[in-house]
Amino acid sequence: MKTINTRETSWQEVYARLTEIIQPRPIALASSLDPEGSANLAPFSFYTMISCNPPLLAFCPQIAGRTGEKKDTLKNIEKHPEFVIATVNENLAKQVNDCSAPYDYGISEFEKVGLTPVKAEKVNAYLVKEAPINMECSLVEIRSYGGEGGAGHLIVGRVELIHIREDLLNAAGQIAPEKLQAVGRMGGEDWCKTSDLFSFPRPDRR
Repeated sequence: MKTINTRETSWQEVYARLTEIIQPRPIALASSLDPEGSANLAPFSFYTMISCNPPLLAFCPQIAGRTGEKKDTLKNIEKHPEFVIATVNENLAKQVNDCSAPYDYGISEFEKVGLTPVKAEKVNAYLVKEAPINMECSLVEIRSYGGEGGAGHLIVGRVELIHIREDLLNAAGQIAPEKLQAVGRMGGEDWCKTSDLFSFPRPDRR
C-alpha cells in the first residue's frame, strides 16, 4: 500500500493523484461575462450537483498554478453573479479542450474555438448553441479555500432554467445516455466516453 502524506507532498503531485483517483469526472462548460460584457467560456472537471430542492450545482475554479491568479470565470462571476453551465458531449470534446488554452482576459473563447453564443433567457450570460444541454444559473455563494496556486474556490449556483435538446429524450421523456454521449475527465490528459453502461437495481426497488 502506497501512502501519501498530503502535508508533506507538493500540491501539484496531490492534484495529479486526486484526479487519478476521483474519476470519471463530469465537465462543466461554464459561460460567463467579464465586466465589459465580453463572453468567456471555460471547462471545469471539479463539478457536481449538491441539491435538488432547491436545485443547486457547484464547480471549483482553482488558482492558476502557472500565474498564481484567479481564473477568468471566477473573476467574472464575482462581478456578474450569473452564468450558464453547458453539458459536454463527444461532438464538443475537442472544442471544449481548446477552451482551456490560456487566452488573455477579455478574449472570447466562443470565437477562438468556433462555438456559437446565444443570449440566455433569464440570466446575463450566453448559452452554447452547439451544446446538448444548457443550464442558466444564478450565483448563491462563492467560498475560497486559499490564495496560492492550486487553491480552490467553490462556486454554488441555483439552476433557474434547463434547456434540453428534444432529440435527446426517449419515449418516457428522460434523457437517453446513448443519445447524450456525455464525456468525462480521467487522470492526466485522458478523457472517457459514457457509451459502455450497465445497470444495478437499487435494493429497495427490487
